[in-house]
Amino acid sequence: MLSITGKSNGLHEGDVHPLSGIRVLAFTHYAAGPIAAQYLGSLGADVIKIEAPAGDYQRSGIKELTAAADAPSPYFLGINRNQRSLSIDLKKPEAQKIIREMISHADVILENFRPGVLERMGLGSAALLEMNHRLIYCSIAAYDPAGPSRNKPGQDLIIQALSGIASLGGSADGPPVAAGAYIVDTYTASQAVIGIQAALRQRDQTERGQWVRVDMMSCALHLLASESSYTLNAQQQASRGRNGISHSHQPAPYGIYSTRDGAIALVAHPVALPDVAAALDLTDRIVPLLEGKGAWTKRDEIAAILSDRLRQLTSDDAFSRLAPTGILLAPVRSIGQALADPDVASELVREVEHSYGGRYRVALEPLKLSGSPLVFDRPAPDLGEHSVEVLRESGIDPDRIEALIASGAVRVSGPPAGEE
Repeated sequence: MLSITGKSNGLHEGDVHPLSGIRVLAFTHYAAGPIAAQYLGSLGADVIKIEAPAGDYQRSGIKELTAAADAPSPYFLGINRNQRSLSIDLKKPEAQKIIREMISHADVILENFRPGVLERMGLGSAALLEMNHRLIYCSIAAYDPAGPSRNKPGQDLIIQALSGIASLGGSADGPPVAAGAYIVDTYTASQAVIGIQAALRQRDQTERGQWVRVDMMSCALHLLASESSYTLNAQQQASRGRNGISHSHQPAPYGIYSTRDGAIALVAHPVALPDVAAALDLTDRIVPLLEGKGAWTKRDEIAAILSDRLRQLTSDDAFSRLAPTGILLAPVRSIGQALADPDVASELVREVEHSYGGRYRVALEPLKLSGSPLVFDRPAPDLGEHSVEVLRESGIDPDRIEALIASGAVRVSGPPAGEE
């Protein structure tokens, strides 16, 4: 039977972490919002994930690609750690009232709903900051939520396209190629965490909160800080190479090259190119091209010569030849190979066992603090797993909790109160 009385088992009681004592209400879904919420939880905050009765979309994302059709989504399991789930129907007035009552106990609101959605429920930044002047209200959006493009649709790939990131990937002879990871989502989440911590620090000095705005388009352009500076000041568009060069401003041989049995990455200063040429028996072909700024102006020709030669060699042979030159080189590994590297897996990968999700592994945040290791208290929660616990902590009496569950305004992960 579902219990609605008793002692709370809130997060991190007695522990001291950078964000111990900070309560976050996270209205988050998809990627950027949950990643930011998870990071705050890993820093010690008590993060309450506010979910609709249907749950975060990512609970079912890519489930069709998993081995077991009824297994939770690995996407959800990987980016919703260190959070508690309160499942509540914000379309119901009684649910909106509950959230407003919880605001007095909250330090941070984190949300990545479409602009205007929370405002229509009376849960926008202006309304909640007026209710709690110490509140930090962080909005994550595709575009500046206070700007003219606020209502345009956006997603990682769309922002890569619009920002120019995608224009820099791929060969000059082919179409642009976007990054194979959700880099804008993850970077935006990191910026949100930085902004929230900065606002909390200022609140320590002023006793007042503020609205923190983070948008994916601005973050994407910040990812392009050096490339944008080139475009703004040199008044030139960056160009892609045709033969392996994987950055618009790097000279040969910077890039990815196929070998007979795989691929390798090469990074070398132009002064090392004669040694690279000699190691690959290409001195006569490459050195004449290096006069002046040839490593830049003739980089495609040099890369084409290197490509032809490296395709004839195995990766091991290429490594044995090139390693003595002192240049940077590495095999192109799969994600699985990278995660199996003991230098990475020993600290980055953690195994979880939980009633929701069973036994699985997750990748942790990269930050390392000598005096306060990141928190790993909670796996990703079942939908509504902590609904009763959170409402009880917020001062909602048991009869009212039962009524909210009975009306469908609140969902719990177990059977309704009073039922076995």
